[in-house]
Amino acid sequence: MANIKAIIMPKWGLEMVEGTLAKWHVAEGQPVDQGQPIMDVETEKIANEVEADVGGVLRRVADEGAVVPVGGLLGVIAAKDASEGDVQNFIKSYRSEAFGRVEALEAKAADEPAPSSAGSYGSAPVAAESSEDDESGSGKRASPRARKLAESLGVDINKVPSDGNRISDRDVQAYFDSLPKDAAPAEDAPAGKVRATPRVKMLAKKLGVDLAEVTGSGNNGRITEGDVKAYADETGGPLNEDVRSTPAVRKLAKELGVDLARVQGSGRNGRITKEDVEAAASAPKAAPAAAVAPSAYVPGVNPHTVEALNSMRKTIARRLTEAKQNIPHIYLTVDVELDRLLARRQKYNAANDVKASVNDFIIKASGLALKHVPKMNVQYHDDGLHFFKHADISMAVSLEGGLITPIIRAADMKTVAEIAVETKDLAARARAGKLKMDEIQGGTFSISNMGMLGIKSFDAVINPPQGAILAVGKGEERIIARNGSPAVATMMTVTLSCDHRAIDGALGARFLEVFKELCEEPLALVL
Repeated sequence: MANIKAIIMPKWGLEMVEGTLAKWHVAEGQPVDQGQPIMDVETEKIANEVEADVGGVLRRVADEGAVVPVGGLLGVIAAKDASEGDVQNFIKSYRSEAFGRVEALEAKAADEPAPSSAGSYGSAPVAAESSEDDESGSGKRASPRARKLAESLGVDINKVPSDGNRISDRDVQAYFDSLPKDAAPAEDAPAGKVRATPRVKMLAKKLGVDLAEVTGSGNNGRITEGDVKAYADETGGPLNEDVRSTPAVRKLAKELGVDLARVQGSGRNGRITKEDVEAAASAPKAAPAAAVAPSAYVPGVNPHTVEALNSMRKTIARRLTEAKQNIPHIYLTVDVELDRLLARRQKYNAANDVKASVNDFIIKASGLALKHVPKMNVQYHDDGLHFFKHADISMAVSLEGGLITPIIRAADMKTVAEIAVETKDLAARARAGKLKMDEIQGGTFSISNMGMLGIKSFDAVINPPQGAILAVGKGEERIIARNGSPAVATMMTVTLSCDHRAIDGALGARFLEVFKELCEEPLALVL
């Protein structure tokens, strides 16, 4: 079907396994042009627009908010003369590309030894595992990864064909991809067992929904995320932490007009039961009380909203937690006098079309300091310390709901004007969600500048595997001692966070000494 083009979840970076379809920019059935942005895709590290490869009419498959593995089908772009039957047949017969779930699992287990019939030193031959792997008695064995993938996809491992005696995860994926959409493998689920994917079960748990009470609208009665959300909405939404009840009880309360926040639960741990709701509904009504303004404070009740974590916030939480738990941080702080740098910047901007910020000068000074103290330009890895020739400096850019760190490559070799142009471009595209993966991966040193937010000083968390990050505070007038007399100077406090596994205190102090000298005698920054 050459007149129909699949829209798939792109693969941005080697570590990407899945992505979230954050937003569609084109409505179902609307025409699109080649190169037109059609959707936003969000991963753990980046959010970006995806453009149409060809022109045609958009037919959606995945809904906004869907988490789809790399290579998974998101929609199609069909020629205007393509029939609905052609489109549906294309969608049903679509097979995810080879770099989908299988590669993700294989990449995760890349360091594991490959199966071998010859056995290994100090262990029995692999053939001895037959009784453990072959749970079906079919004579075929399946690898642990194959069983895990089959479970996540709802595939009966006994039905998976293979070229040899051992079923691999690739065999499972191929079998799953070969199934038409109207023949979901969940049809063989035991009677009474809920037909739902692990992701749907997690959503149900989050919303306090009993899947046994939900009617599935998917293939062969499979419960979808939409079914769970619709049931939660119908029964009163997610369980409030202060109102312990089941969805069925909340539904009954809604029908009887009972406010659960005012019901005392008689069940275990204060859970509200069906009988509690019926009793509250039949209780005599109290005399009308004086009207209470909607904004009035009710003791014990603190209304709140819940905002789901996006992929970027989840990644920030995970990576920073790992950094603080695993990296022994050491903090070094110095004050830098900025008056000469500010004067040099004023002259520089007056003589150049490109206007440089103080942060651009700080990036340049950091790049030169890393060149003078090369042992600071380091990443810590399990196989050893990686030292780099050039300073690839990551600069922190604040976004709505998160933070991202685009990289100024070889900052030690660039002029302040070149850095100024690049930082403005990277920051603008970061906030527009248009950065490329290679623009945020691989930095050797980071700078986080919160001076423009009025922050005097702070300690930044290291961005692994980098060895250090420089936290920059605001430039402000302070009274200092100069030649034994008080004087007013513009001072800036910077704090260097170092990974003590890679950088000792003396090495960090040497870096700050060079950085401070470059800022206070800034001629070298503009030569």
